[in-house]
Amino acid sequence: MERLSIAFTNYILKKEVISKEDYEIYLYGFQSFLELFLNLVCSLCIAAFLHMEVECLLFFILFIPLRSFNGGLHLKSYYSCLIFSCATMTVILLIVKYFSLKAPVSFLLYFVFMVLIKLTGAVDHPNRPVDANENQTFTHKTDRTLFISFLAALSFLLLNLENYIFLEALVYLLVLSTLILSKFTGGNTPRKD
Repeated sequence: MERLSIAFTNYILKKEVISKEDYEIYLYGFQSFLELFLNLVCSLCIAAFLHMEVECLLFFILFIPLRSFNGGLHLKSYYSCLIFSCATMTVILLIVKYFSLKAPVSFLLYFVFMVLIKLTGAVDHPNRPVDANENQTFTHKTDRTLFISFLAALSFLLLNLENYIFLEALVYLLVLSTLILSKFTGGNTPRKD
């Protein structure tokens, strides 16, 4: 991805679309876009292959906000992160496809994982420390995300949508696991409230 990002950035620099001062910004932007795009394409291909497009969308709706606001495990390279992300999503989708729990049991598991996520707290990435104001903003956004997910889980429970509430429980288990792993690997530091 880095070489492709450099090629794109060099091309627009050569065409004088950007200045040398903006080079690093565009390089970072291209690299971030390409990495996100590849991850999304891989995930959508997996979902289409499994015929689980709705579940994949729900996975992203649940996972991305919590991961964005709480931090979590960071691997050493983009490709190891891509493989880990695709593998964990695939495993969760396969579990939901071939196994199920009764809606009340899944709701109870989801609720326990949600509370544990809140109690575990967020972690900073060493390359992006968070100040007190940002931490407060992220905490509010996390609380809002947890509340909305609780309403969704309650709706799934009332509508007896076992697979969706089971998926929600598994996604929250994944988020909790990555938060705990990140705290024990020493790569991240707990955020101070």
